[in-house]
Amino acid sequence: MPSHTVTANGGSRRPARLIARLRQAFVINPGDNDRQFLPCGKLRELCDEQSVTQELARAFPEHDAAFCQQRARWICHGQAQDRSITPQPSLRIFTIVVLLGQVRLIETFLQHQFCDNDLPLFSTPRFTALYSSRHQQAPYLSFLDEDDPYHIIKSFFHDQWSVLSPSFTPPTAGDTRCDVHDLHTHAILPIEEISKKQYPGGFGLVEKVKIHRDHNGFRHEYFALKTMHPMTPDERDKFFQQELDAFQQARPGGHIIEICAAFKKGEKRGFLFPWADGGTLNHLWLRAPHEIVKSAGVKWADFSRWICLQCYGIIHDLFAIHEPFVMSAKNDEDLYGIHGDIKPDNVLYFTKDGSPLGTLKVSDLGLMKFHRLISRTAHSKSMGFAYQTYRAPEHDLNKVRSRKIDIWAFGCLFAEFGTWALGGHNAIELFKTYRLDEDKGNIDESKGEWSEDNFFILKTTRFSQNKVAKRKSSVDEWFTVLIKDLGPDMANTFFPEFLRFIQNSMLDPDRKHRADCKMVESFLGRLLRIPPESPYWNFPGTRPYPNGGATWTSSTGTPTW
Repeated sequence: MPSHTVTANGGSRRPARLIARLRQAFVINPGDNDRQFLPCGKLRELCDEQSVTQELARAFPEHDAAFCQQRARWICHGQAQDRSITPQPSLRIFTIVVLLGQVRLIETFLQHQFCDNDLPLFSTPRFTALYSSRHQQAPYLSFLDEDDPYHIIKSFFHDQWSVLSPSFTPPTAGDTRCDVHDLHTHAILPIEEISKKQYPGGFGLVEKVKIHRDHNGFRHEYFALKTMHPMTPDERDKFFQQELDAFQQARPGGHIIEICAAFKKGEKRGFLFPWADGGTLNHLWLRAPHEIVKSAGVKWADFSRWICLQCYGIIHDLFAIHEPFVMSAKNDEDLYGIHGDIKPDNVLYFTKDGSPLGTLKVSDLGLMKFHRLISRTAHSKSMGFAYQTYRAPEHDLNKVRSRKIDIWAFGCLFAEFGTWALGGHNAIELFKTYRLDEDKGNIDESKGEWSEDNFFILKTTRFSQNKVAKRKSSVDEWFTVLIKDLGPDMANTFFPEFLRFIQNSMLDPDRKHRADCKMVESFLGRLLRIPPESPYWNFPGTRPYPNGGATWTSSTGTPTW
């Protein structure tokens, strides 16, 4: 029973009416024109059986206590004339009529066996009646005995959404990655906080949101809400389903970001993902490695092994997409996935997930392309939206789109990841400068005066005008510098071996000779079988590189400053 309020003179007054307490419990969704919703937990708390009975007694003074108590039980616990049907409560309907100031209307709903499962109720075009779309046999409610049935029906239709916010919970089916909620266009998402900043993501915009705890069945407090850009209905549904299919193909957990929920809301399509508290890989690279190691309370050997573990985990889970049915017999219907947009902004950093150093997870599968077994390598007039710095040579040469473009992109990413581990963010910037400088010196009439930050150049062969792709010499020289800076005592440790593998196997300009996902996974998996206490993981710590002002000496492969 609600407690009495103590007044200034020490007396007490009757508690606020239920309608006032309900209104006070409303939460504003700041991203939906400040529309308000009533959290489901607060609704159940305020509309307990005793409060419902009291409200009915006020609305039906002509009836005795037994009548009000019986109706309260029906409202809170349900009623069913047919014993084969499980009774369903009408608590939300009761809450709506309380908010409308029309508590007596609950009798009409109860007499016609309407319950909360019938919500939302819909209206005839001129607001002459309410009906449920869930039950074909359900009657139309017209409220002809009321003074203003038009106002009642219109108000009920518009106000019901405040108690119908959806709840997002993990799926119950074991083979389903997430539930897909089919929401009415008037539905109010249970969001109580939303970031002012929006982040581009694939075919949509991403915002940081907080889902009210009553409607949040996940362990995460904050989520990334990705809402797809406006587009034609066919395109919208195509890309929405494509992203869902991509997550369905991926292994749950691990280093592919979990998808918590998907929804259709009128013309809108959206997804909910866990919010990465550490930002993207670019945000991680802005931090000094020694700060990461110190805050995690680990040794440098743990850091070097963590680098290997993150790269392995990403490749391992990508392999599940590249070869989704590797354990079963392949047939012409098997699907092979290509991410196609690997870049630092699409790798998220979760600081409190997994090891003390956190976990990296690949995101944004919206650009994922799937190909049948019989056409998993195909010529494409458009290679899509590949990140220009990490785009593979075949993008410019013969438009061959295969899973090897992801391996090249990961080779570029791993090269910069290793550069950050060994030299911090300044080293990444130096590496970029050297790649750009080489591009400026390689005149390409098709590009005019533009220079590009990528990892390859195109050269014309001596015997024909056909162009071939070559890995930039600045890339090779940079690897040489990084390994040399480690010193001879580190020759048989992780970083030199990893850098050489990236250079020779992942960044091979010839797609046919480039490693595939299985080879990269096997290589990194072999390294991780080396015991953590082995000297193989020794690392003296990140060496500070200068902030600009370097001069490239290509004859020796050594930068000087």
